[in-house]
Amino acid sequence: MCKSRFDARRLAVAVFCTTATLILTHLPQETIPFALRRSGLDKLEHALAYGVIMSLFLIAMRTSSTVLSALRLFLVVAAIAALDELTQGLVSRTPSIADFAANILGMLLALCFCTLWRCPLRRLSR
Repeated sequence: MCKSRFDARRLAVAVFCTTATLILTHLPQETIPFALRRSGLDKLEHALAYGVIMSLFLIAMRTSSTVLSALRLFLVVAAIAALDELTQGLVSRTPSIADFAANILGMLLALCFCTLWRCPLRRLSR
């Protein structure tokens, strides 16, 4: 039997958080507080949300995973972020390249952080 590259429980948490984020990003624009829509904080929220998602998937990866596996994961999460933005037009939201860029920035920061702190994160999460 082939062993998965992910810890099942940690992967379930990552998938749950990704699903919750996708649901929240497809709520009608009117449900978002006005202050968040106009102050630029939404870019910080995008970076934080996708940084957390990327971190959760990286933490779910087994320690034997390679750098190539992490890069593949990055591409998968980037594709999810792109689809997230592209499909917002279907629910009366406005897709934004700036939001997508913020998503990618958050993911890159998470990738750097998790790469640098891989061993301490592994010990803490056991």
